[in-house]
Amino acid sequence: MLFLMIGIVVVVAVGALLKQQARHALPNEAPAQPVLSESDERAPQAVPLPLEEPDRLVIAGSSEERPASIGERDERPASSAPSEERIEGQAGLPAIQEEIDPLTPVLAAAPISSPSAVASATYSSAAPTALGGDSPYSYGAPQERKKPGAAPLLLRWCGKTGSLQIGDFVILGPVTYWSDGSSTTSEPCCIDITLPVEYPDEETPLPADGAVSYEAMTPLQRGIYLTWLAGGRIQPPQHVCYPALWLFGLERRVLVDRLDLGICIGEAFRLMPLLRWESLKDSLVRFVTWMAVKLWLPEEDLLAFCKTLAVVPDELLGMLLGPYAGSGLPLPAIVAFTLMRSSRTLNAASAADPEKGGFVPSPMCHSEALFEQFSPRYRSACRGGLVLTRPRTSVFLAYVPTNPSLASEKNASGGVLELPNFFEKLEAFAPLIAVWRDLMREVSQTAAEREAKELTDRPDLEGFVLRLRGEADPVSQPAGPTRTTLAALADLMGIPCSEPDSKPRGSDRKRIVETARVEGYGILPNLGIAGKDYHWGDPVLLVPMEMGARLSADYCASELLLEFACSLTGPEDFAQFEALRLRLDEYFALSPEDHARLAALADLLIPNPSTPESWGEVLRFWLQEDQRAVLRNFMTNFLGFLPSERHPELLGRICTALEVAPDTLPLPDERPAPERGREVANILAALFKHS
Repeated sequence: MLFLMIGIVVVVAVGALLKQQARHALPNEAPAQPVLSESDERAPQAVPLPLEEPDRLVIAGSSEERPASIGERDERPASSAPSEERIEGQAGLPAIQEEIDPLTPVLAAAPISSPSAVASATYSSAAPTALGGDSPYSYGAPQERKKPGAAPLLLRWCGKTGSLQIGDFVILGPVTYWSDGSSTTSEPCCIDITLPVEYPDEETPLPADGAVSYEAMTPLQRGIYLTWLAGGRIQPPQHVCYPALWLFGLERRVLVDRLDLGICIGEAFRLMPLLRWESLKDSLVRFVTWMAVKLWLPEEDLLAFCKTLAVVPDELLGMLLGPYAGSGLPLPAIVAFTLMRSSRTLNAASAADPEKGGFVPSPMCHSEALFEQFSPRYRSACRGGLVLTRPRTSVFLAYVPTNPSLASEKNASGGVLELPNFFEKLEAFAPLIAVWRDLMREVSQTAAEREAKELTDRPDLEGFVLRLRGEADPVSQPAGPTRTTLAALADLMGIPCSEPDSKPRGSDRKRIVETARVEGYGILPNLGIAGKDYHWGDPVLLVPMEMGARLSADYCASELLLEFACSLTGPEDFAQFEALRLRLDEYFALSPEDHARLAALADLLIPNPSTPESWGEVLRFWLQEDQRAVLRNFMTNFLGFLPSERHPELLGRICTALEVAPDTLPLPDERPAPERGREVANILAALFKHS
């Protein structure tokens, strides 16, 4: 009996030991198989015991299942019972499965929600290199990031040091907003780089209308706008909508983002001289004024800006006066001069002259000569300079943006600024007003005397023409070309000339042409071709034309080619001359005024005094051999309608004059006549640079 009890204790101890080993065994380690008795095989099925996390105890299937051998896989799919895995080589024994904790993602700055805040955010150089999406604030595991394109399209700023690429076109420093699709923030100036663009060339007719936003523009208008931006915004814009849209971007950057005030005011300064639209210029001046007060612009920058304006807002002039008011320092002469020259208020006060009944000076730009006259008078009258006291009242300045999209922005007003009101009472400026009034009266009298003297010295070209035509009443007959000589024009204009066969200098010819243009006359033929022989006795024509009108490149080329053709063919009557003149219409775009001038040349070219050799000498002076070959081909085609029996050896005369071999003729040119005309006009353009 004692031995039986000892055996039972041993069996129980061994069983407990085996259970403890099975519980702590690893999943890939199988404990030794115990030897089961028949009574054990008939034992009831084991019930799984609960375990605390993170360990999970799994009991395999019932005792009726076949035990799996070592190396044999369980054929059941893994997804059918993910929490009940069998240990290879074990059946009915518990197993341990380990759960892997996820890695903690990299913490980052909290995301920002506003698109305008994204546009104005400061990007940190210490940020991780792997960024996701458009925002520098999106970090985390790859599965947590949003898919590309899922985030809303943001309004982005491209400043002066940035670049914007639209297809193959790159704009350096556009200083405006852009997006890569329809932005969630409505902004008229935003450049959507996904919209189609058509870039203009020299032959593209420019549209006369504008657009209210970049999105509403036609592809051609977008191309014109982007070309203007890429050129640095130094050329006058073609339409008012282009600078207006660009100004919208400056307003948003300053008033909403509250960034880049210095850059934006500098860009506004550069835009000012390019504007010819007074309404837009007034808006830009108000915007610059508000920014200047906001930044408290230095005196030298204010003076430089005031020089460009005929009338300066009193707020800017108040900024100039502010540092001197109450300081006891005299007002510098340049500040006092700018004040009187450009203040509408003080100009109106200086115009009230009781002795003369109201003297009103005309708007004047900044003049160094005028400042030199003003400075000593001012210092003498004000004992070295005007000393101002600080006024007791203030003036308030606010800016209302022109950008329509800013009407919905809560903080787009920029705030109200306060300045001392120097112009409410003008008694402090009385000595300065007196000095300016006297100076303006003297300058006006001097200008009137100068104008009268110039009228006396001006040549009476109209009377000269009437005398040549023998007419007393200029209205009795329409004005037409009047024939005279270079020597006669020189005598009328007081230009010394010598014998009729001598040659005038280029400066004398230029003076004759410019004097005649001021008086409303043009001179034929062209007197501005260097290398061509002119003599004082040569006949010329005075043709009435609009004052200041300049001849087109097509007309200049047509006139030269007509003279050269006449020297080659020698027209004997007006009909032959007209056949050559009308032939020019096939190659060049000529206006009715151009045809009237060309028709007037018949008086000089029939009979033709010049020779092919004289023209050939001029053309050889200006043109290279390949260019003369092009001109030879053109003249051959241009004169090809003339009968060969009437003009034998015409090709030989052309080649001799141009010194081009006739045996190197190319294949027949099948290009349209206007295209050949443009080619020749471009070649001959160098001859007319002094015209």
